[in-house]
Amino acid sequence: RYVPPEFIVFDTAPLIEMLERVREAEFVVRSNGTVQMPKELAELAIPIGEGRYRMGIGGLHSSEKSIAHHADDCTVLIDRDVASYYPSIILRCGLQPAQLAPHFLPVYRGIVERRLAAKRAGRKIESDSLKIVVNGSFGKFGSPYSILYDPRLLIQVTLTGQLALLMLIEMVEGEGGQVVSANTDGVVIRCQREVVPDVNYAVTQWELSTNFETEATEYKALYSV
Repeated sequence: RYVPPEFIVFDTAPLIEMLERVREAEFVVRSNGTVQMPKELAELAIPIGEGRYRMGIGGLHSSEKSIAHHADDCTVLIDRDVASYYPSIILRCGLQPAQLAPHFLPVYRGIVERRLAAKRAGRKIESDSLKIVVNGSFGKFGSPYSILYDPRLLIQVTLTGQLALLMLIEMVEGEGGQVVSANTDGVVIRCQREVVPDVNYAVTQWELSTNFETEATEYKALYSV
Protein backbone atom coordinates (compact mmCIF):
# COMPACT_ATOMS: atom_id res chain seq x y z
CA ARG A 1 0.00 0.00 0.00
CA TYR A 2 0.98 3.59 -0.62
CA VAL A 3 1.74 5.75 2.42
CA PRO A 4 1.19 9.47 1.64
CA PRO A 5 3.64 11.94 3.21
CA GLU A 6 2.25 14.47 5.67
CA PHE A 7 2.36 17.37 3.21
CA ILE A 8 -0.26 15.75 0.94
CA VAL A 9 -3.41 17.59 2.05
CA PHE A 10 -6.62 18.45 0.17
CA ASP A 11 -9.42 20.89 0.95
CA THR A 12 -12.36 19.67 -1.14
CA ALA A 13 -14.46 16.57 -0.42
CA PRO A 14 -13.91 14.75 -3.76
CA LEU A 15 -10.12 14.97 -3.43
CA ILE A 16 -10.15 14.01 0.25
CA GLU A 17 -12.17 10.93 -0.73
CA MET A 18 -9.78 10.22 -3.63
CA LEU A 19 -6.78 10.31 -1.27
CA GLU A 20 -8.45 7.79 1.01
CA ARG A 21 -9.08 5.47 -1.95
CA VAL A 22 -5.41 5.72 -2.94
CA ARG A 23 -4.36 5.01 0.64
CA GLU A 24 -6.55 1.88 0.80
CA ALA A 25 -5.64 0.49 -2.63
CA GLU A 26 -3.50 -2.63 -2.90
CA PHE A 27 -0.73 -2.62 -5.51
CA VAL A 28 0.29 -5.99 -6.92
CA VAL A 29 3.78 -6.84 -8.14
CA ARG A 30 3.45 -9.10 -11.18
CA SER A 31 5.61 -12.19 -11.75
CA ASN A 32 7.87 -10.17 -14.09
CA GLY A 33 8.56 -7.65 -11.32
CA THR A 34 6.44 -4.77 -12.67
CA VAL A 35 3.75 -3.07 -10.59
CA GLN A 36 0.08 -3.28 -11.57
CA MET A 37 -2.13 -0.22 -11.11
CA PRO A 38 -5.21 -1.16 -9.07
CA LYS A 39 -8.32 -1.22 -11.26
CA GLU A 40 -10.23 1.15 -8.96
CA LEU A 41 -7.53 3.79 -9.43
CA ALA A 42 -6.86 3.17 -13.13
CA GLU A 43 -10.54 3.81 -13.90
CA LEU A 44 -10.80 6.87 -11.65
CA ALA A 45 -11.45 10.23 -13.35
CA ILE A 46 -10.62 12.96 -10.84
CA PRO A 47 -12.64 16.18 -11.36
CA ILE A 48 -11.15 19.56 -10.49
CA GLY A 49 -12.87 22.57 -12.03
CA GLU A 50 -13.49 21.79 -15.69
CA GLY A 51 -10.61 19.29 -15.88
CA ARG A 52 -10.56 15.53 -15.47
CA TYR A 53 -7.35 13.81 -14.38
CA ARG A 54 -6.23 10.19 -14.43
CA MET A 55 -3.55 8.52 -12.37
CA GLY A 56 -1.14 5.86 -13.58
CA ILE A 57 2.01 4.06 -12.54
CA GLY A 58 3.99 6.45 -14.76
CA GLY A 59 2.38 9.76 -13.80
CA LEU A 60 -0.64 12.06 -13.84
CA HIS A 61 -2.37 13.03 -17.08
CA SER A 62 -5.21 15.36 -17.96
CA SER A 63 -7.93 14.30 -20.39
CA GLU A 64 -8.20 17.21 -22.82
CA LYS A 65 -8.42 16.48 -26.56
CA SER A 66 -8.85 18.47 -29.78
CA ILE A 67 -8.69 21.87 -28.14
CA ALA A 68 -6.57 25.01 -28.49
CA HIS A 69 -5.83 27.77 -25.99
CA HIS A 70 -4.30 31.13 -26.90
CA ALA A 71 -2.78 33.95 -24.89
CA ASP A 72 -3.96 37.48 -25.69
CA ASP A 73 -4.16 40.93 -24.14
CA CYS A 74 -6.48 39.65 -21.42
CA THR A 75 -5.38 36.04 -20.98
CA VAL A 76 -2.07 34.33 -20.15
CA LEU A 77 -0.90 30.73 -20.49
CA ILE A 78 1.74 29.78 -17.93
CA ASP A 79 3.55 26.46 -17.79
CA ARG A 80 4.65 25.52 -14.27
CA ASP A 81 7.12 22.62 -14.29
CA VAL A 82 8.47 21.21 -11.05
CA ALA A 83 12.27 21.30 -11.10
CA SER A 84 13.91 17.84 -10.87
CA TYR A 85 10.57 16.51 -9.67
CA TYR A 86 11.18 12.82 -8.99
CA PRO A 87 14.70 13.35 -7.58
CA SER A 88 13.25 16.05 -5.32
CA ILE A 89 10.58 13.65 -4.07
CA ILE A 90 13.19 11.00 -3.33
CA LEU A 91 15.27 13.46 -1.31
CA ARG A 92 12.32 15.28 0.30
CA CYS A 93 10.79 12.02 1.54
CA GLY A 94 14.07 10.27 2.36
CA LEU A 95 13.37 7.31 0.08
CA GLN A 96 16.03 4.69 -0.51
CA PRO A 97 16.13 0.98 -1.40
CA ALA A 98 16.27 -1.06 1.79
CA GLN A 99 19.17 -3.13 0.45
CA LEU A 100 21.32 0.01 -0.01
CA ALA A 101 20.45 1.91 3.18
CA PRO A 102 22.05 4.00 4.60
CA HIS A 103 24.42 4.58 1.65
CA PHE A 104 22.03 5.44 -1.17
CA LEU A 105 20.72 8.85 -0.10
CA PRO A 106 24.08 10.57 0.58
CA VAL A 107 25.43 9.42 -2.80
CA TYR A 108 22.23 10.30 -4.65
CA ARG A 109 22.01 13.72 -3.00
CA GLY A 110 25.60 14.43 -4.03
CA ILE A 111 24.85 13.58 -7.68
CA VAL A 112 21.71 15.76 -7.69
CA GLU A 113 23.63 18.69 -6.19
CA ARG A 114 26.42 18.28 -8.77
CA ARG A 115 23.86 18.27 -11.55
CA LEU A 116 22.14 21.45 -10.30
CA ALA A 117 25.49 23.21 -9.88
CA ALA A 118 26.45 22.30 -13.44
CA LYS A 119 23.08 23.55 -14.72
CA ARG A 120 23.48 26.89 -12.91
CA ALA A 121 27.02 27.26 -14.27
CA GLY A 122 25.93 26.58 -17.84
CA ARG A 123 27.88 23.32 -18.15
CA LYS A 124 25.21 21.73 -20.35
CA ILE A 125 26.98 18.45 -21.21
CA GLU A 126 27.73 17.72 -17.56
CA SER A 127 24.25 18.79 -16.46
CA ASP A 128 22.49 16.68 -19.09
CA SER A 129 24.66 13.65 -18.33
CA LEU A 130 23.95 13.82 -14.61
CA LYS A 131 20.26 14.33 -15.34
CA ILE A 132 20.26 10.92 -17.02
CA VAL A 133 21.94 9.45 -13.93
CA VAL A 134 19.48 10.90 -11.40
CA ASN A 135 16.36 10.15 -13.46
CA GLY A 136 17.64 6.75 -14.52
CA SER A 137 18.27 5.83 -10.89
CA PHE A 138 14.60 6.43 -10.13
CA GLY A 139 13.62 4.33 -13.15
CA LYS A 140 15.65 1.41 -11.82
CA PHE A 141 13.36 1.24 -8.78
CA GLY A 142 11.02 -0.58 -11.16
CA SER A 143 13.58 -2.89 -12.79
CA PRO A 144 14.01 -6.34 -11.17
CA TYR A 145 17.39 -6.56 -12.92
CA SER A 146 18.84 -3.60 -11.01
CA ILE A 147 20.47 -3.39 -7.59
CA LEU A 148 18.16 -0.37 -7.06
CA TYR A 149 14.97 -2.42 -7.57
CA ASP A 150 12.30 -1.58 -5.01
CA PRO A 151 8.69 -1.50 -6.28
CA ARG A 152 7.56 0.04 -2.98
CA LEU A 153 9.72 3.09 -3.71
CA LEU A 154 8.45 3.27 -7.30
CA ILE A 155 4.90 3.63 -5.98
CA GLN A 156 5.92 6.11 -3.28
CA VAL A 157 7.63 8.40 -5.80
CA THR A 158 5.11 8.33 -8.63
CA LEU A 159 1.98 8.56 -6.48
CA THR A 160 3.44 11.32 -4.32
CA GLY A 161 4.23 13.23 -7.51
CA GLN A 162 0.70 12.81 -8.84
CA LEU A 163 -1.03 13.69 -5.58
CA ALA A 164 1.16 16.76 -5.07
CA LEU A 165 0.27 17.98 -8.58
CA LEU A 166 -3.42 17.47 -7.80
CA MET A 167 -2.85 19.61 -4.71
CA LEU A 168 -1.35 22.32 -6.91
CA ILE A 169 -4.26 22.14 -9.35
CA GLU A 170 -6.79 22.41 -6.53
CA MET A 171 -4.99 25.46 -5.08
CA VAL A 172 -4.63 27.21 -8.46
CA GLU A 173 -8.28 26.62 -9.36
CA GLY A 174 -9.27 27.96 -5.95
CA GLU A 175 -7.54 31.27 -6.76
CA GLY A 176 -9.29 31.75 -10.11
CA GLY A 177 -6.85 30.00 -12.44
CA GLN A 178 -7.81 27.21 -14.82
CA VAL A 179 -5.46 24.28 -15.35
CA VAL A 180 -5.87 23.33 -19.01
CA SER A 181 -3.23 20.60 -19.15
CA ALA A 182 -1.24 18.43 -16.73
CA ASN A 183 1.48 15.87 -17.17
CA THR A 184 3.99 13.96 -15.06
CA ASP A 185 5.86 16.96 -13.67
CA GLY A 186 3.87 20.10 -14.37
CA VAL A 187 0.72 21.96 -15.33
CA VAL A 188 -0.33 24.64 -17.81
CA ILE A 189 -2.46 27.40 -16.28
CA ARG A 190 -4.85 29.69 -18.15
CA CYS A 191 -6.05 32.81 -16.36
CA GLN A 192 -6.96 36.45 -16.75
CA ARG A 193 -3.98 38.77 -16.38
CA GLU A 194 -5.44 40.46 -13.31
CA VAL A 195 -5.62 37.05 -11.58
CA VAL A 196 -1.93 36.24 -12.13
CA PRO A 197 -0.84 37.54 -8.67
CA ASP A 198 -3.43 35.31 -7.00
CA VAL A 199 -2.34 32.28 -9.05
CA ASN A 200 1.31 32.98 -8.25
CA TYR A 201 0.38 33.19 -4.57
CA ALA A 202 -1.22 29.73 -4.79
CA VAL A 203 1.88 28.32 -6.47
CA THR A 204 4.15 29.87 -3.83
CA GLN A 205 2.03 28.43 -1.02
CA TRP A 206 2.25 25.02 -2.67
CA GLU A 207 6.03 25.32 -2.96
CA LEU A 208 6.30 26.21 0.72
CA SER A 209 4.04 23.31 1.73
CA THR A 210 5.82 20.69 -0.37
CA ASN A 211 9.36 22.10 -0.47
CA PHE A 212 9.39 21.68 -4.26
CA GLU A 213 10.30 24.41 -6.74
CA THR A 214 8.56 25.27 -10.00
CA GLU A 215 9.88 26.95 -13.14
CA ALA A 216 7.53 29.24 -15.10
CA THR A 217 7.31 29.58 -18.89
CA GLU A 218 4.71 31.66 -20.73
CA TYR A 219 3.17 30.20 -23.90
CA LYS A 220 1.58 31.98 -26.82
CA ALA A 221 -0.65 28.98 -27.51
CA LEU A 222 -1.31 25.39 -26.47
CA TYR A 223 -2.72 22.79 -28.85
CA SER A 224 -3.99 19.41 -27.65
CA VAL A 225 -4.78 16.78 -30.27
